[in-house]
Amino acid sequence: MRCIRDYLINLPIRGKLTIFFLFSSVIPLLLISVYSYQTNREQLIAQTYESMYTMNSQLNSNIENRLESFKQISSLIYMDTKLREYLTRTYTRNIEFVEAYEYINNLLYGIMAANTDIFAITLYPYNDTLPSDGLFIQPFYTLASESWFHELQQSYGNAVYSIVTDKGSRTSVFTLARLLNNHQLQYPYSILTIDVKEAVLYSLFEKETATKDIYIVNEDGLVLSAADKSLIARQLSEIIGDGPWQSGAVGSATAAIQGQKSLIVYNSMTLGWKTVSVVPVDYVLKEARQASNRVLFISGISFLIAFALIAFTARYFSKRFSTLYRFIRKVENEDFNFELKGKGRDEIGQLAEAFNTMKQRLKELINEVYKKEILKKESELYALQSQINPHFLYNTLSIISSLAIRNNDEEVSHIVDHLSNFYKTSLNKGKRNILIQKELEITEHYLAIQQMRFRSLFKVHWQTDTALYPYQTLKLMLQPFVENAINHAIWHGEAPLNIIIRLYLQEGCILFEVVDDGAGMTAEQLRNVREGNKEAGYGIRNVHERIQLAYGPEYGVTITSRLGIGTQVHIRLPMG
Repeated sequence: MRCIRDYLINLPIRGKLTIFFLFSSVIPLLLISVYSYQTNREQLIAQTYESMYTMNSQLNSNIENRLESFKQISSLIYMDTKLREYLTRTYTRNIEFVEAYEYINNLLYGIMAANTDIFAITLYPYNDTLPSDGLFIQPFYTLASESWFHELQQSYGNAVYSIVTDKGSRTSVFTLARLLNNHQLQYPYSILTIDVKEAVLYSLFEKETATKDIYIVNEDGLVLSAADKSLIARQLSEIIGDGPWQSGAVGSATAAIQGQKSLIVYNSMTLGWKTVSVVPVDYVLKEARQASNRVLFISGISFLIAFALIAFTARYFSKRFSTLYRFIRKVENEDFNFELKGKGRDEIGQLAEAFNTMKQRLKELINEVYKKEILKKESELYALQSQINPHFLYNTLSIISSLAIRNNDEEVSHIVDHLSNFYKTSLNKGKRNILIQKELEITEHYLAIQQMRFRSLFKVHWQTDTALYPYQTLKLMLQPFVENAINHAIWHGEAPLNIIIRLYLQEGCILFEVVDDGAGMTAEQLRNVREGNKEAGYGIRNVHERIQLAYGPEYGVTITSRLGIGTQVHIRLPMG
């Protein structure tokens, strides 16, 4: 509690007003929106359940009525005594078949013409003397493999419905089968099957599938009809999972189907079939979410208007603090070229006056420390150079060269001459700057010595703009990177290392480049080089610091490298 109190005390005025506004208006609006959404959600779900129950019940009634019409057709055939006579007669001559076929064809063709939903009618007589006509009469033994055949034997003449099967031509049908015994239960004389198109069932609920998934399933849980015809004859549990709809007669449930929460309502029919309806919760709540979004939108507009009014009111109180804060940030970014003018002699005005005094003192201290740092760097560089006695070094190298010539050792003489010129040019009488031409000569002398050492292990390619030779640069700036390429980039393969040294002008700046196609560096090695770690050496980092110290932070050295490809060094300098 104390932490909250301290936080509110230290909060700016605009923050205090914003918190007050949130607690007084925004939070109540959000609570109202949430309550409204939850209430609408519960009502919509309850209404959806009720609507699905009603739809399922009506659909079941329609299906049962439709099936009853097919059952009545089967009853007409069942009660046809003349048909019974033809199916039970013993035939001895082929000519006797003609009369039976003619009657059966006229009867069944007439029924199919009057009922276009019937796909086929077939009779399977027990009479072995009546052969198949290849159309309406088929051999009895062909039914032995049907799954519903055993059930039919126990049906006592009642209709039995099979699962949906594919009869070719992309037409799915379900079969109504019935024993023909003409009330003599123990003596059936034929089996009647009526194949009804699955589309008959689907047509009864096709319009409803626009907003929900509806499945007609049999007592074994197999799908008889659905909008997606690929689901027909599959177990419903494979589509929507296991649940109370598998064993319950009537009810409702909620389940996750393919990762989407859905409402499920199921109703049973008298013959054992079920209608199962599935509606995604997201679809049910679509309108509720839209209404809630509208409320939130109106709340957002109200919030923006109220916030603008509060901000306008708070501006008068916080403007002077904001101005003071803005100038404090300038000092933070080392910008001292301003003067804060305080208005009035109140607390804010006194703060502005004290801030001006502090800013001026900081500026003086920073300048003082910066100048001391520059002097320290230059003194360290001078101390390093002063450790070498130039005259002693030149005289010693001259003696070594003379002795080499006297002993006919020209190679040693050349090395000593290059070394002498290297140090004579690089020391430059203690001066920090040198001509670019001289800097390139230092590198040439160094490369000449290394080529005598490594022979054909590397090749150097020069691409320099001679117009830039008269400009000044820091001495010993290019050589460390060439040395690094020779020491670390040479492969042990057959191909020599290629080193490209470029000098060119770009966007008003002088650019040196040292590019090699050597071994390259890993990310960790490159990081060590950039940071000047001990294992990577200090020379490269020293060059970058000397350039930035002399010319500013916008100049310096950038290095890129990829293992197995090579390394590229950019040195950016100003013209002057």
